[in-house]
Amino acid sequence: MTATPSSSIVWVFNSQVLHCSTTPALVICFFVALYTTLVNVEHLLGLRDVQTATLSPTSSLQSQGAGGIIRVFLGNASSTNGTVEEERRPDHRGSRAACAGRQIYVYKLPPQFNQKLIESCGSQPGWRNMCYDLSNQGLGAQFDVPESDPLANVLLPRTAWFKTNQFSLELLFHERLKAYPCLTDDPEQAAMSYIPFYSALDLTPKLFENSVAVRDQLSERLVGWLQSNRHWETSGGKKHIMVLGRIVWDYVRPVNAFKPGAAWGNALLSFPELWNVTKLSIERNPWDSEQMAIPYPTSFHPASDVEMVAWQSTIRNAKRNKLVVFVGSPRYNKVGGTDLRRELMRQCSGAGNADATTPWSDRDNNTTTAAAAAGIANSNRTKDPSRSCTMVLCNVVGCARNPQAPIRAFLEAVFCLQPPGDSATRKSFFDCLIAGGIPVLFDNMSAAQQYQWHLPGNTSSYAITFNRKQVVSGELDIVKRLLEIPHEVITSMQATITDMVSHFVYQKPGSKLAIKDAFDYTIDHLLQKFDVHVTI
Repeated sequence: MTATPSSSIVWVFNSQVLHCSTTPALVICFFVALYTTLVNVEHLLGLRDVQTATLSPTSSLQSQGAGGIIRVFLGNASSTNGTVEEERRPDHRGSRAACAGRQIYVYKLPPQFNQKLIESCGSQPGWRNMCYDLSNQGLGAQFDVPESDPLANVLLPRTAWFKTNQFSLELLFHERLKAYPCLTDDPEQAAMSYIPFYSALDLTPKLFENSVAVRDQLSERLVGWLQSNRHWETSGGKKHIMVLGRIVWDYVRPVNAFKPGAAWGNALLSFPELWNVTKLSIERNPWDSEQMAIPYPTSFHPASDVEMVAWQSTIRNAKRNKLVVFVGSPRYNKVGGTDLRRELMRQCSGAGNADATTPWSDRDNNTTTAAAAAGIANSNRTKDPSRSCTMVLCNVVGCARNPQAPIRAFLEAVFCLQPPGDSATRKSFFDCLIAGGIPVLFDNMSAAQQYQWHLPGNTSSYAITFNRKQVVSGELDIVKRLLEIPHEVITSMQATITDMVSHFVYQKPGSKLAIKDAFDYTIDHLLQKFDVHVTI
């Protein structure tokens, strides 16, 4: 180490400051700092255990000393100009031994299959806000909660909250995979191969296009390109993965259904060439062994373990003064599930919310009486069940553009109604979970048969399931039945949800969390599926 007389080094470790401005002092400082680092190495190596800590939502890295964070300042001691600050976390780059059997090969597809789809976002009339939704590497725009809103002091840090589109999974997954520590350029050494085709970005703007040839065009080109690739030819698509940003039913139109308007979606998954590929999507066909559902992207994308743990503390301590909430839009006789949603809204409206069409932000949030709130929080028995159900109507509030409205509602409620949407699954299911709410389900296809890599096998450990037919017939009163659930059962379910939040959260691209997120669990299960021995 060399230094000029005017240079200096300042070491800061967990608020311990060493200021060195002379050459002899530099040598002493170096060994003192090295000793301090070694003494605290157990913190560096123990960062994975940070999830057992209890932090307030406003805890900072420096004040908590999480993971033994080291900050090094290089520059002139008398000035902050040119100062560089570095946070060193445990190195996640895999060594050759650590990457043995875990290597992933990423196909170098022509940009027309991915990057060009992003670049052309401004010329896609079928997806009006496509550029806005795909900004920030697919995270979307950051939340814009005003300072005057109490929620601004809850959704912390604000840099972790984004208006993430539910169909942005392909881009988010690819961005995460770019930083995967065990990538390889040799497909023969790979445990699996990834095809970075942004199918949702291609299909969504064309979904209502009458011409099936237009809907299928890029998918057909992809198949043609793969067939010309030597690695693809020798593998036959086995141990290959593809991520689909839409529900799987949007990609299964029969190849020979050429009549305009004859069938929905495109024929991507109907091409025999792709049958051996493992497809990951936000909703799968549970009878296809080569498909698996992985979580919808939510609005929360932490950049550190501390941010993850702080949010778990937030939802653990949330004051839930409402029994149950429904977030969604009315359904009319165009899609399945209309009768169920109509009955749920009827029951919820009958529970004291005749003005349910009023936007959430304009309503009196104290819709539950003090006695009812105390009953829910303490004995789970309310003397006023007519004030126990609230609604946030997305056709009025605009939930996609104002995702803070659903998050606010889920943070204030114990349960959240999750009837099927346009299909069996809903993004709202995961919005409810990350806010610590207990989902109320009406179909096994909504979760139990979908997200088997990310949710417990015992659905009753984190969700309530009611018989759909009994609800539709009016035989089952939702509020009454929820009020009958013992408090200890609710407490156990809430603890389970809080503990597993990271399973369905996608961290911010470029971050390095020691705590596994939805992407990490997906990769581990894929490696296990492809006969690689991994511990999950």
